[in-house]
Amino acid sequence: MTYYRWLDDLDLALETAGITYTPVGHSSADPTGAADWRTRGRPTSTGGFDPEGILCHHTASPEGCSDATDIGCILAGNAEAPGPISSLYLGRAGTVYLIAAGRCNHGGKGRRPGIDMSGCADMNALLLGIEAGNSGVGEYWSDAMTNSYASVVAALCAFYGWNVDDDVYLHATTGPPNGGCNSKIDPAGPWQRQPELVGSSTWNLDTWRGFVNEHRGTTPTPAPPGPDLEGDEDMAKCIIHVDETQPAGSPGYFRFNAVWQWAGPWRYHLPTELGVQSAVYENTGDGAVFSSVLGDIIRNPSWVQPVGALDGYGAVAGTDPGDV
Repeated sequence: MTYYRWLDDLDLALETAGITYTPVGHSSADPTGAADWRTRGRPTSTGGFDPEGILCHHTASPEGCSDATDIGCILAGNAEAPGPISSLYLGRAGTVYLIAAGRCNHGGKGRRPGIDMSGCADMNALLLGIEAGNSGVGEYWSDAMTNSYASVVAALCAFYGWNVDDDVYLHATTGPPNGGCNSKIDPAGPWQRQPELVGSSTWNLDTWRGFVNEHRGTTPTPAPPGPDLEGDEDMAKCIIHVDETQPAGSPGYFRFNAVWQWAGPWRYHLPTELGVQSAVYENTGDGAVFSSVLGDIIRNPSWVQPVGALDGYGAVAGTDPGDV
């Protein structure tokens, strides 16, 4: 029987290192229906979980994306990789969130260089995943965030007995050119030790491990508190496909692919002024937006703020409307 370990002491690992964190409680965006992070994880039927190290990621979310929106994506996952997507999430200001104590869909198949020599291994079982908010296409990683990221990785290694120089990986290093099981670039983009990186250039693993080692035994400056992620019952979200053969704004113009409860700001898949169907918008209004087939969005354009392309999200809940 495959061993499944619940890391329900992740909070203790962070507290021991003096790291403040925000626990993510129940959310109806979470397909597992867990009461909180301690009981959240993929079902045991999907595989085991007994991590031997850490896999570092970026979310690929648009620059400026809120923590709550990123967390919603991580909780929900998508059709190919249902949530949760990672055990921890770091916001752009360095805020640390506890997402899940169990198995997560973050690493897929891969190979740890020098270890997994006989084929593609299950990274979701072997490594704990950390997602960090960054577009991965040139967005500069703030010093506060990378300091927090390194402190968290160092704290987890110390608590669980993992070696930073052997057991910490980048998602890119478990794929080509070392693995050949997937194709990933994350984490990518300029940061304080590699400010010269441009576009989607991947971090250097040895540079990152050295930076993490410098943060062993340090107490990071507390990041700003995260948003209240409890009590999200009234926060409704939807992904919408637009049928431009129908009159603009008519009931037939909008076709709902999914409507669900989701903590944080709302996202919409709507056309731009030029009719392009790949824009994602974040709604900062209130629940009345659903009162008349989304007509309130059209009448209140100030509620709608572009935040990037739908495909820019590392994890999108449901099916991409463009594929339906």
